[in-house]
Amino acid sequence: MTSRTAYVAIAFGIVSMLSVLTVAQDKTSPDSTSATPPPVTADYPRDRAGILMGGADWTSVPSEVPTKSHLKHGFAPAVTYGIASAEAVSDYDGLHARVQVEPGRPVICICHVMSLPGHPALVMLHPKKNLRQLDGGNLHIRGKIAEAEKADLIPVNVSQPENGVWLVQPQQALPAGEYALMLGTQNVSIFPFTVSAANPPSVAPEKH
Repeated sequence: MTSRTAYVAIAFGIVSMLSVLTVAQDKTSPDSTSATPPPVTADYPRDRAGILMGGADWTSVPSEVPTKSHLKHGFAPAVTYGIASAEAVSDYDGLHARVQVEPGRPVICICHVMSLPGHPALVMLHPKKNLRQLDGGNLHIRGKIAEAEKADLIPVNVSQPENGVWLVQPQQALPAGEYALMLGTQNVSIFPFTVSAANPPSVAPEKH
């Protein structure tokens, strides 16, 4: 197989991965259910803009872009004309995010922005070696896109208390792990955070 064919297969796989996440998001978005979710309320900052994590203080959540996007076993579908499946994944450096919160239902404020490129989505990331992976699920390169086997999309409630402000909260308490907010599942620039273990042991200061 030529290098050009390999690159085409990888690029098509990444686009397909984003489509899989979009389909999954539509199934869990508040608009797709008949019951009206309870509104998300929080005393968010009125004088700050960006992605802010609620808590005792509102913490700014920096964005991250993938260092690499690729297909797991991506050559197999290209060689077998789409008969074999592959996983499309994006890699993000580091085992943990800079922003860490305790287990629970944190409120994330998308504060004072002009518009969103898509519905807010909360996803689970998978630690591997020294990085975190965004898993786009199983797909066929030249066949019908398969639905992701693992539910990495976290059901959320979303409220818009005013123009340019959205509050996002998971419907269930998040256990310890790696997560990220996405502003539309077709944008692989994410806002990651780590849910740390409950009551982490304190570290004694060094003696001098």
